[in-house]
Amino acid sequence: MNYECTSNRILKPENKEIKLIIRDKKKEQGSCAKEIVTCSPCPPRELIKNGSFEIFGAFNTFADWSEEELPGDIRIGDSSIPHEGLGSMSFNSLVTDEIEDKFGLVYQNVTINPGCFLALSYATNFLRAGVDFRELAFRARVYYNGTAPTDLINIETLYGSDILAGTGFDFHQKTSDVPVPEGVTNVTVEFQIRITDRSSGTGTQQTVFLLDSVSLRSV
Repeated sequence: MNYECTSNRILKPENKEIKLIIRDKKKEQGSCAKEIVTCSPCPPRELIKNGSFEIFGAFNTFADWSEEELPGDIRIGDSSIPHEGLGSMSFNSLVTDEIEDKFGLVYQNVTINPGCFLALSYATNFLRAGVDFRELAFRARVYYNGTAPTDLINIETLYGSDILAGTGFDFHQKTSDVPVPEGVTNVTVEFQIRITDRSSGTGTQQTVFLLDSVSLRSV
């Protein structure tokens, strides 16, 4: 078959017209949708490391998590009671002579993409109330530092009595109301606890609170 060269540099058989083939619109839409998911700045992926507290650290109790040194008589340790996996993080109220407010804090810095919404989830277990228990407050935050620390997510839980102690794990989840601002590439995931009690020298009479299944995802 002989071919001729046209002025627009397309080769075609002699005495044949070139037919334009229009791709199916539905197929084009499917391909486009896949491309948008692939190229999106907010792919749905896990941002937290060691969120199930399976890996122990060389300096802190758990790898990838930092512990704030607060004067508060709470020991951060590990527990063999998991929400998932093999264990969980535990906050243990230490003995004091009188009823006192005791504090503990753990956090992790996470790299994120600006413009994304963030979804935080985690599980807690008010395992046991100690001697002279008065109150337990637990706060989960996702924030960034600008001119001042600014919350993207803030979940606060208050236990005003020991009635919910020993009832198992509760699951918490929240998505940020606004996206990560332009120019912000790092956020901090922070968990803070305050226990008001006196506690006792025996483990079965200490207030214990568990944390597990921590997840932060871009959505």
